[in-house]
Amino acid sequence: MKKRKWLYTVLACTVITCMAAGFLIYVNRGAPAVDVAAYRIAAAESTPVGELTLLNDSTDGVAGMDLVAETAALALYYHPETTEVAVRDKRSDTVWYSNPSDRMEDGIASPFEKEVLSSQLTLTFRDAIGTLETYPNYTWSVMNGNYTAESLDNGIRVTYTLGDVSLGIDALPKYISQDRLQEKVISKLDESLARYVQARYYPMKDNPAMLERLDDQIKKELVLKKMLGAFEQAGYTAEDLAVDNEAGGEAAASASSKPQFKIPLEYRLEEDSLVVTIPLDQVTESESHRLRSVELLRYFGAAGSKDQGYMLVPDGSGSLIKLNNGKVKEEQYVQRIYGTDPNNNSGSRGQVAEQARMPVFGMKNGDRGWFAVIEEGDAIASVSADIGGKQNSYNHVFSSFAVRGEDMLELYTGSTVQEIQLLNDKLYSGNLAVRYSFLSGDEASYSGMARLYQQTLVEDNQLTPLEEDEGIPFYLDMLGSVDKRRSFLGVPYDAVVSMTTFEQAGEIAALLHGEGIANLRMRYLGWFGQGVHHKTPVKVKADRVVGSTSELKALSQQLKDAGGGLYPDVAFQHVYHDDGAFTPSSDASRFVTRETAALHPYDRNTNRMDSYYGTYNLMSPAKLPYYVDRFAGQYERFGIGAVSLRDLGDVLSSDYRVQRVVFRETAKLIVTDQLQKLHEAYPDTMVSGANAYSWAYASHVIDAPTSSSGFGLTDEKVPFYQMVIHGYLDYAGTAVNNLNEQNLRKQLLQSLEFGSAPHFLWSYEQSSKLKYTRFDDMYSIHYKDWFEEAVSLYKELNEVLAPLRTQRMVEHKRHADGVVEVRYEDGASILINYTDQAVDVNGVLVEPQNYAVGGGRA
Repeated sequence: MKKRKWLYTVLACTVITCMAAGFLIYVNRGAPAVDVAAYRIAAAESTPVGELTLLNDSTDGVAGMDLVAETAALALYYHPETTEVAVRDKRSDTVWYSNPSDRMEDGIASPFEKEVLSSQLTLTFRDAIGTLETYPNYTWSVMNGNYTAESLDNGIRVTYTLGDVSLGIDALPKYISQDRLQEKVISKLDESLARYVQARYYPMKDNPAMLERLDDQIKKELVLKKMLGAFEQAGYTAEDLAVDNEAGGEAAASASSKPQFKIPLEYRLEEDSLVVTIPLDQVTESESHRLRSVELLRYFGAAGSKDQGYMLVPDGSGSLIKLNNGKVKEEQYVQRIYGTDPNNNSGSRGQVAEQARMPVFGMKNGDRGWFAVIEEGDAIASVSADIGGKQNSYNHVFSSFAVRGEDMLELYTGSTVQEIQLLNDKLYSGNLAVRYSFLSGDEASYSGMARLYQQTLVEDNQLTPLEEDEGIPFYLDMLGSVDKRRSFLGVPYDAVVSMTTFEQAGEIAALLHGEGIANLRMRYLGWFGQGVHHKTPVKVKADRVVGSTSELKALSQQLKDAGGGLYPDVAFQHVYHDDGAFTPSSDASRFVTRETAALHPYDRNTNRMDSYYGTYNLMSPAKLPYYVDRFAGQYERFGIGAVSLRDLGDVLSSDYRVQRVVFRETAKLIVTDQLQKLHEAYPDTMVSGANAYSWAYASHVIDAPTSSSGFGLTDEKVPFYQMVIHGYLDYAGTAVNNLNEQNLRKQLLQSLEFGSAPHFLWSYEQSSKLKYTRFDDMYSIHYKDWFEEAVSLYKELNEVLAPLRTQRMVEHKRHADGVVEVRYEDGASILINYTDQAVDVNGVLVEPQNYAVGGGRA
């Protein structure tokens, strides 16, 4: 009887355990992940042809350099002793150097700084305990002659070995048998030196036939020198060392105790461009040192202290830094392309800044210039720039790449906390590639750079010309449902409240149509899944508080019939609800520290995340395709044919889950694939923010950058972003009534300068209804407060911009502070005067706070 009870007990425990395990597996199963490796761009096969082949140069060439590649437009030269390169533009007879040619005469630069000026690469890395070190390749490779050069198809590859390549103490075997030591070393030395060597190897306790190196004695400089000399005198070879290391269990490459990196740098001429590539899959690093970042051609095309011009940086809509502007006390400009990776555990942010949405930079120097596009690795890239007069005399702008993720790890030791920076194990293994193009004459300007970039995108089918339409769009964000904390009998709960129903949105649309606004493009925020911060978008059903599915369809049809469109909004990458469709432990990204990426909105006063404003998880890019497919399958039944994508063109994050690392560059490819998929299903696609990789899949761009961050080093903002996409995409900036500055006259002038359509954020209910919600910063959105001004603004803008909507913006020029001119391809021009005084520009009088239209529209 007792035995039977025992069996029943065991059986019951087993069943309960299995049920519990099954339940845990079920709730943590998560969504299916894509094969991340499938999204990696295959690296182009390099084709070294052996030794470096020099070409015959029929011109005067470049002093001290050899011709290694040539096209009809360009010639590439290489210096065999310094590894610097130079590109001669045959069209303008201009030479661009990878390093300043007169750097050794720089009176400001220190000896170390001159080594940096002579470098083509600068590596940063961390050792086993997290110490950060920096290696310029000139100091740690070129000066020691540790590099090789090979010819490529129309180019050259230089492979650098950075670090101390001498083995030091590791040139001596850590473990060696008594017989081998006698045979290979002792027997070949005189008696005194033999005793000296023998005394520094001691029998191991568990195996007296094997000897162990006495490192405490040998690592002393004089002892090490004598021991190395003895082994060399005995004829002990690298092959002998490898045999003894293998027998003793040591790795054959014993130099891992010292930092050492091998990295190839490739230069190729492609028609009128220079393409510089680092194939990271061919990079090697010593075992206990992890590469953190790579700076590429920091001083390419650098300008000296007497030069005039500016550097273009991708800050917001675009910013200029004037050469030698004298701001020597300001910090250098540094900005991550596509914004900071949100998958980091810092919990804080620096200066609130505009996002860098384009992977570009460049320089104008007199009547010549160059322009760079980061073609591969842009999602892990940063652009940096600085002026001369600080560490050296040279103005420079360049790209760098974060090849590993990095987070802060807190180590608790008793009552103390130690913070160390932790890098993930895996190194990004794709290519890093930057294309440099060269400009001269009238093309050597930021306008010329914009035209060049635009032309490249058009040829690559990333931009398609707009078709004629009835006027410019009027972009209207309609706030639908939001979540609001309420309580019942003292118990708090989240309720969903309506700010605008579908029917009310139709009323507002009818009023605008009655004012002659036909091209109304309405983005509906908060229409399903419990408000703006909706649930995981796998079940798409209209929130009852804003209306029914039939009312949503009716609103869409109303807008279409009038000449506009409805764009229901969806977000994928920020998940605010821990519902059954999303499992954070499986579906959320992970920090480098392996924690789940649970984040909070920033407090604007402290610039730190604050849980008071809620918590959201960052979706892993590997799970994104699953959720996009589920949404598309549900959304199709609405038959609307248009959609607004809140974050796919705006947010780009990584995932450092150990078993499935997704670098930002890989995430970009995954996101781009989803954008293409949705655009094919819904060709009328609205994208918010719109980083450059999303342009090919957008019909409308809202919240486009219309300003810069105002960094201390920069001098002025320019509409570079708009110059690239005007005539190819309809776009607008941030909602006018949600800006800190709500001067509509200034907004009118800026819209004319930037070619932007008007954009407003409205609700049918009073803004006060948003008090004590996460949306209380939307304090001025009641439509009646803005209706008349919005209609007036639209009509004035439409009169000027409608005829120019399909035209390319070919030039932007600043005549004086506050006075700018924009010119279009048909010859039309708009002069804008932001100042309080009338100005005369080439015989045209422009009144204060006003504009004048001429040229092709005269």
